[in-house]
Amino acid sequence: MAHLLTTAAPWYVAGPSIGFLIVLLLWMTNQPFGVLGGYIEAGEWMAGKRPDVSWRTVFIGGIVVGGCLSAMVSGGWHVTLAYGSFDRLIGASLGAKVPLLAAAGGLMGAGGRLAGGCTSGHGLCGTSFGSPASVLCTATFMITAIACAFAIAWLTGAVA
Repeated sequence: MAHLLTTAAPWYVAGPSIGFLIVLLLWMTNQPFGVLGGYIEAGEWMAGKRPDVSWRTVFIGGIVVGGCLSAMVSGGWHVTLAYGSFDRLIGASLGAKVPLLAAAGGLMGAGGRLAGGCTSGHGLCGTSFGSPASVLCTATFMITAIACAFAIAWLTGAVA
């Protein structure tokens, strides 16, 4: 049983499982899956703007707790500030990384709000529902992510 918790599920198990859970969630709650909604609701609840804890808030907590448990069970709990090729490009000092990573996180959050959802909501649910806005959002973040990955690889010399 511990072996199941220490290895990633193959794509042919993980993909259909995620699809099944999205359909089950839609059937049970009539709400799409999305992490940004949970993050917003958790923030509202912690600020006292929301009187009750929603399933989305519990979901966000489950992501954090599940990640910690998985790391502890696998023996892979190693806190590090290393970012691989990003460190080779920017430098390993916190003074160089923190402002750039904070700005990137802010842009991602603003983009998620502007787009009306996050990558999980648009990419997993919106595209499967056939939403043109979600297809456009998903194409935009995938193209941007691929371009950034290639740019970092090229700038660090990982790709000739």
